[in-house]
Amino acid sequence: MKKIIAIFAFLMLIMFGFQNAQAYQIKADAQTKRIPMGTKLNLEAASTVTTELLRKGDMFSAYLTQDVYVDDVVVLPKGTIVRGNTADVVRKKRLSKSAILYLNFDHIVAPNGKQLPIRAGISSHMKLTNDGGIGGGGYKEAFLENADKSGEIIAKSVDWGVNSGEELFKGGKFLITPFAALGGTVAGAGYLIGDSIADLFRKGQTIVITKGQRFTIMLLEPLDVPIY
Repeated sequence: MKKIIAIFAFLMLIMFGFQNAQAYQIKADAQTKRIPMGTKLNLEAASTVTTELLRKGDMFSAYLTQDVYVDDVVVLPKGTIVRGNTADVVRKKRLSKSAILYLNFDHIVAPNGKQLPIRAGISSHMKLTNDGGIGGGGYKEAFLENADKSGEIIAKSVDWGVNSGEELFKGGKFLITPFAALGGTVAGAGYLIGDSIADLFRKGQTIVITKGQRFTIMLLEPLDVPIY
């Protein structure tokens, strides 16, 4: 009986060693390629998201629009899924305060199906706040936008005066333009004052990322991707 137990134990040791050898071989065969911190990834939104509907913790997905190379090797092919969640949502308010959307990119689905945790933030193609949110802005921005539109009204009035005066008679622009400029100034000032008052009571903009919209994120930490 003791001999049988000893033989059984010996066979178990052999099997255990064989399994360890296989595991070591698999591990040895697996290699990784490191995508450096600061690398930019071009993405396309998989679905439409909006601050009117999103809640903190809601999931979202996007796709890579280009292959990602390391040492001339494609480590993340076009179409790779990037997932995340809504870190926070600030609703739009009066005084023209626009909504703010905070997105947390938490993992990438590697070609082998493994989920790789990432730290990344949006880097371009969207208006960003100082703390990385999408959107923002308030009454100051609305007032400056109104001022720009007011200036456009005045400029178009002056252009109309110049063109119309020359069509009437040679040198007519010197007669018509001052009146056109005066009218444009009155109209522009009226627009600036009227719309700026309205902006005191108007809510800001809703933040919407439409399906298919493209944007760029930047890795805040290196990412090691398994290569087989």
